[in-house]
Amino acid sequence: MLLAIWILAATTAPAPAAESEAPLRLGLPVNCRLGEDCFVQQMPDIDPSEQALDPLCGRATYQGHDGWDIRVRSLKDVDRPSPVIAIAEGTVARTRDGVPDRIYDRVQDGDLKGKECGNGVVVEHAGGLVSQYCHLKEGSIAVRPGTRVGKGDSLGSIGASGLAEFPHVHLSVRRDGQRLEPLTGRLLDAAGEQCGDTTRSLFEPSVRDALTRSTSAILLIGLTNAPPESSSLVRSGDPPVPTISEPVIAWVWAINVEPESLFRMRLVDPDRKTILNFETKSLEGRKATYVAYVGGKHALREGSYRLQVDLVSDGQNVRSTVRSIFIGP
Repeated sequence: MLLAIWILAATTAPAPAAESEAPLRLGLPVNCRLGEDCFVQQMPDIDPSEQALDPLCGRATYQGHDGWDIRVRSLKDVDRPSPVIAIAEGTVARTRDGVPDRIYDRVQDGDLKGKECGNGVVVEHAGGLVSQYCHLKEGSIAVRPGTRVGKGDSLGSIGASGLAEFPHVHLSVRRDGQRLEPLTGRLLDAAGEQCGDTTRSLFEPSVRDALTRSTSAILLIGLTNAPPESSSLVRSGDPPVPTISEPVIAWVWAINVEPESLFRMRLVDPDRKTILNFETKSLEGRKATYVAYVGGKHALREGSYRLQVDLVSDGQNVRSTVRSIFIGP
């Protein structure tokens, strides 16, 4: 994944907060159901060395990443608005719109210098806090510089503009010009950054609790007639369902799958007979994005098939998804 850069030119320093002012309690930057229709893909890298470490002592990050990436599944989901909202009350300092949405390809798209953030919004808050929201959908920016926004007010919609390898919003936070990790409340550039301690979190308790849950997630499951690829799924979403005259392949698309995890896939036909019961091999290493599939036999008859996929880690079923899929002539 590629680093979203703090851009849109320099800002004037916001006025300091009064000493009597209550500390900010930040909300999510999105109005969606976390873990159901939007997902944490990546967190900031809190390790100043060449190693990458996320705020929860895991690997849901990469070298130098400075923000929270909350995604939707594919470009198809960008067509359905997923509101990006202000994490706190403040004043809009800068915006950019007009950058097209598409999955970034390093070879075809070349250099996007100066537009890495894509369409974005910068909001200045009390106490020297500044938030930036990147990769918003083209044409969705709902505010302009000088607009006063409240916590939860709409800024735009999740998109895939700029250096976006998947549709998401990238939230970066700074205080007095210094990069800040809001879940821990610590400066990213501070020596000796520690992971796992959220007692100083800037997020409100319910958001803090939601963001400390595992980022492992099953994005989609389904049936198709040929092995699916991650690049096609992120661009187009579900591949076509097979007909009864085509091979039936069961598949799962997941993110942040930890080492030694595996998938159990069970397919039941319209007569409630199990026609596929498969367990993948344990993963040797962590996968930020992963696609597994199995099958190849033809369906025996038309009807509704039930696919269940379980993500198993450390012997425990950590995620389970069930889907009914109609296979016709």
